[in-house]
Amino acid sequence: ADAWAAADADALPLDPRQWTRRDVGAWAARRGARPERFPMNGKALCLMSGAMFAAREPACGAALHREFRRRLAKALALQQLLDALAAP
Repeated sequence: ADAWAAADADALPLDPRQWTRRDVGAWAARRGARPERFPMNGKALCLMSGAMFAAREPACGAALHREFRRRLAKALALQQLLDALAAP
């Protein structure tokens, strides 16, 4: 399986907003990007547009952005579900 298919098999926190700079670097590197192009934590990545990802990594920025947004959406959906289950 390639790195994209194994995206959820890594040891990173499920919610990308909780990622440290080290987590972001490891995630980017596993997907063929240069970690030094993303010297930030997960909350900062949330503020980046697809164009900003592509400007930092022209070859794979668009794919990185899609993967990041997918992971973020999954985390937000899970949080909504947990919140709904916890509601009285």
